[in-house]
Amino acid sequence: MKQNTAITVLGVDPGLNCFGYGAIFECSGVIKALKYGQYVISKKLSFEDKLVFIGKTFDTIIEEIKPDVVAIERIYVAKNTRIALSIGLVSGIIAYSGIVKNVKVCFITPGEIKKTITGNGQALKHQVGFMVQKMLGINEQPGEHATDALATAISFLSVNKFQTMVEML
Repeated sequence: MKQNTAITVLGVDPGLNCFGYGAIFECSGVIKALKYGQYVISKKLSFEDKLVFIGKTFDTIIEEIKPDVVAIERIYVAKNTRIALSIGLVSGIIAYSGIVKNVKVCFITPGEIKKTITGNGQALKHQVGFMVQKMLGINEQPGEHATDALATAISFLSVNKFQTMVEML
């Protein structure tokens, strides 16, 4: 007998100069978008001020949405080590925002996200975006970073269902 479980997932596309978030709700296999958006941070802000802005922004988003899980896109090998380290710091700040509120935090690689959403771990961004819009019934394009965040949240659902099935063995 299958239980009806509901879960709210906040997906995050981390970045120092721009980032996206996307909250979804899933109950009995039906997924809907709750809220999504993206921020562009002024290049005039200092590195430290950008980190503070990101931390405060995610504190507010998590307080508002009250997710069960925060799913963060894991940094992949960037072209530039400095960029990779910056995004790693941003991811840590976002994770901290969830952890201190007793929200489960997980990281999902870009390849896992693409594979889950399109069936192809090498899918192009526009293919992922198209599928996210279809899966969630969104007519307008949410923006690149919000789309990535929604894709991350949807991917968590798939990864979580698989892990739950394995744990039941």
